[in-house]
Amino acid sequence: MLEDDLDRLARAPLDRSLTGLESAIWRDVEARTAERRTYAGAFAAQIAILAIGTVSSLAFGHQWAASHEVHGSASALAPYTRLAASTLLVGDAR
Repeated sequence: MLEDDLDRLARAPLDRSLTGLESAIWRDVEARTAERRTYAGAFAAQIAILAIGTVSSLAFGHQWAASHEVHGSASALAPYTRLAASTLLVGDAR
């Protein structure tokens, strides 16, 4: 941004008059300040959306995991099931 301004000044013809210089400078400063505010507002909105999405997906994931929690396993290889190898060899020690 600064390099572009310096290049533009280097290409411009010399003007030794200072009339309107201060108002032009303040106009540029106000334009850049407004641009920064716009970018800051958009960035804050993006962060808020990201935070809301993260929190809601974590809440949904915890709710889904709690509702699908398996209290007992029905797998043939799970310990203490009737046909598990460990139960057939050692017996049910519960």
